[in-house]
Amino acid sequence: MIRRIGLAVLMAGMTLAGFATGTATAAPECADLHWIGAAGSGQRDGAGLTTNGGMGGVVYQSYLQLRSDLAASGRTIDAEAVQYPAAPVPMEGGLGGWMGFMDSVDEGTDATAEQFEKFTERCPDTKVVLAGYSQGAMVIHRNLHDLADDPHVAAALLIADGDRLPVDNTINMGSTASLPTGVPGQGVAQEHSFLASAPTAKLPPELGARTLSVCDVGDPVCDYDPTTDAGTLSPAAIAIHTSYAPAASGGHAWGAPLYYLVSSASPAPTSATALSAHGG
Repeated sequence: MIRRIGLAVLMAGMTLAGFATGTATAAPECADLHWIGAAGSGQRDGAGLTTNGGMGGVVYQSYLQLRSDLAASGRTIDAEAVQYPAAPVPMEGGLGGWMGFMDSVDEGTDATAEQFEKFTERCPDTKVVLAGYSQGAMVIHRNLHDLADDPHVAAALLIADGDRLPVDNTINMGSTASLPTGVPGQGVAQEHSFLASAPTAKLPPELGARTLSVCDVGDPVCDYDPTTDAGTLSPAAIAIHTSYAPAASGGHAWGAPLYYLVSSASPAPTSATALSAHGG
């Protein structure tokens, strides 16, 4: 309830405050903002490496929506995909399959951190948006605690996050946002958080308030209920998990609040400050 009220206040602020049509402050070869997008499970197989920017359909669609909104106010954004396997979910189960899946999550987590660091060193005046879907949301989520105090982070978007904590400090969207506190359902990795190396602590409030977490009721990845979902993956559940797309209204209308978060973010540090922070 508190997070839903926060979203309502955020949207009201959009209406009342408007957005500055800012002048670009980034270096000439750098955009005003940068998007790092992580694909979901199986979305980087074959043609997935090149289609949708290599970041999967829903993450790429969200990027295009934000790019269009920013262009209308005279700002620029470019993007890169997290370079990791995004291994498919092992449908047959088995220890070996799940170990390979978690290796993919670990590889993506490390790749995100490395790509973020390299980009902010090259473009220290540019703010960064981090976004991921499903396994990709886990990859992003696992970096957020370490990036909580990094002034380059403008916002984060977690869609169907397998590490989701229903009582986190995030701005919650999707149909789970209307559920009362205490209803079962969390990211599937939280069921065995130690073995899955899932983060069990809430995000720091300052970063949580800049993070959108989208999850629908019955999604077996982000709304996993061990009392009903254990050992099952129905066609209906898969349909829920694969139905996310940015929308104009409703629980999937994350474009407008994301734009607000990005537009209201404090400026990135100046180049001199960033160089000093990196030991330059």
